[in-house]
Amino acid sequence: MERTRKKQNIFVSYFKPFGIKQVCDFVMLAGLVLLIVGLCTNDSVLLAGFICYAIAAAGAIALCVKIMVTTENHRDPRYKSAIINIAIMGVLFALALFGLIWAIVG
Repeated sequence: MERTRKKQNIFVSYFKPFGIKQVCDFVMLAGLVLLIVGLCTNDSVLLAGFICYAIAAAGAIALCVKIMVTTENHRDPRYKSAIINIAIMGVLFALALFGLIWAIVG
């Protein structure tokens, strides 16, 4: 008898292996909300948003570096995805760091 695979909801498949990736995503979402609110209010909220975003981007970079170090096959899609994610998160980290410095100086 063949078992039929139950199709999972997108939210269930995202949260099933709950770990650092999901935590980084939530911190980025909180940073985004803080940045939007900080544009309308004062600089301290904007500063907190840049700090949250920089921490989340650094965590995502660390996770991708871990994936690249542990993956033996360089043709693995996870390895290639980690390279792309490092580039994207590096740019976001640099922008958050620039915004953080801008908010402190300005």
